[in-house]
Amino acid sequence: MIKEFQYYINNNLVRKGSPDKIEAEALIKKAEGRIKFSIKTREINENTAPYIFEDIYECLREASQSLMSLKGYKPYSHEVIISFFKKFCNFEEQDVDTFNRYRILRNKTIYRGERVSSEKCKEALNFLVIFLPKIKKEFILQI
Repeated sequence: MIKEFQYYINNNLVRKGSPDKIEAEALIKKAEGRIKFSIKTREINENTAPYIFEDIYECLREASQSLMSLKGYKPYSHEVIISFFKKFCNFEEQDVDTFNRYRILRNKTIYRGERVSSEKCKEALNFLVIFLPKIKKEFILQI
């Protein structure tokens, strides 16, 4: 369960520092590169789906973390990003909940060996296509 952002600050799961525009821009560029060189270059099938899904999630995480960098926050937990969205961004609740579901699925694939189907991967890719521009728009508004 995602907690209030202050909980993560109090428990040292996020650090507040100075806003870092250079880091934020680097994270956005990395996310864009991941799409161009990793996600778009491979066909999604049952064999590739787990790996492409991880890249889709990482792309979303990097772009999301760029927003945190603009405000001077450094997350030490992926949950923090979800809580940050709820506190600081005006994203639709459905988008944040979908991103959180992918965070949970990614955790299960990494730490429990759960497989990602090609259908779930394609669903995540469709979400990336919709949500990443929203993150970029927020990024531009915050610069």
